Formats: sequence, C-alpha cells, structure tokens
Amino acid sequence: MKVETSLKTILTSKTRCKLINIFFSHPRELFFVRQLVRLCDEEINSVRRELSSLKNINLLLSEVRGNRLFYYPNLRHPLFSNLVGLAYKSLPFCEELSKADAVVATYPFLLWDKGNSDKIDVIVVGDLPLRTIESAMKSEEKRRDSEFNYMVMDRNELHLRQNKRDPFLVDFFLTSPLVIIGQPGIFSGF
Repeated sequence: MKVETSLKTILTSKTRCKLINIFFSHPRELFFVRQLVRLCDEEINSVRRELSSLKNINLLLSEVRGNRLFYYPNLRHPLFSNLVGLAYKSLPFCEELSKADAVVATYPFLLWDKGNSDKIDVIVVGDLPLRTIESAMKSEEKRRDSEFNYMVMDRNELHLRQNKRDPFLVDFFLTSPLVIIGQPGIFSGF
C-alpha cells in the first residue's frame, strides 16, 4: 500500500517528470539546484518544490559539498529500478529501438558502472535492421562517453538458445537484467 501511495505522489507535474527523467537516466550523478533549473528549463521555485517533495518521499537523497546542496537518486528505494526503466524508455536510445521485440539491459549498464569488458551489457531481440541498432548503440555510447557490449538476435535464435540452455545467456540472466522494451515473458526460459 505504501508503494502505491508513493506512485501517486511521484507523477503529478511536468517539472517532477523532467526531474525524474534526469535523475534516473543518470542514476550515479549528483545535481545541484541551479544545474537542474537549466536542465529542466523550469522556474527555480518549481524545481525546489519538486525536489523537496521527492526528498520527502525518500526518492531522492541530498548532501552538502562546499556551499552547494547536491541531490541524487536513492538507490535503495523500492521504485528505483522501475523509475530507471521508465527514464530509459524515454531516451533516444530506446526510441530508436522501439520496434524491437525486446531490449534487456544489466543493472551495471543502467547505473553507468564500467562493466567487465568481456560481459554483454545489452541484448536486443528482434528483426530490426542492423544499421538501426548500430546507430542507436553508437548514439548511446557517445552520450555516455564510453563503450559497452551488446548482442543482437532474432526470436528464433533466442528460443534455440533457451532450449539449449546456452551458458552465455544463463549467465546474463543470472544478473537479473531489466527489460526496457518488450514483455518479460519472452525470456521465460531462463
């Protein structure tokens, strides 16, 4: 019941939606008020009011550094992973891949952690043109200013690998990745 109440409190204003998008598409960054005003292109009082509300429901945390108050997402909030997923769905990266059957990403990828260079961060399932996928991945790499590993397969290959219990995919799904696009049921074999 408590989580349901929080959801009603979260999505009530344009400024709040912009703030959630900023914080949860960059979950490891800290932001100060004036920086958020510039990024949101909203009035400072509106930004302050929404920051206060989000902090009151424990969705954001804050800390003072020097003479600035910085805000950042609460990684332990029960809605954290859901909000990261929502924020990613609105990024150009996912808009370009929206016709895919599914896009699945690991939490280190979503949290911008430098992952293990031999591990896959994102799996794209579907019959999208390779150029579309490459374009989306390159734009996301540019936005992040770092490379990441991804894998592309169609549904038939996914089902074949599921039936064979492919160790690579089993290892990937043991990390409890988040389905950004598509239905989680497509991966029910893992």
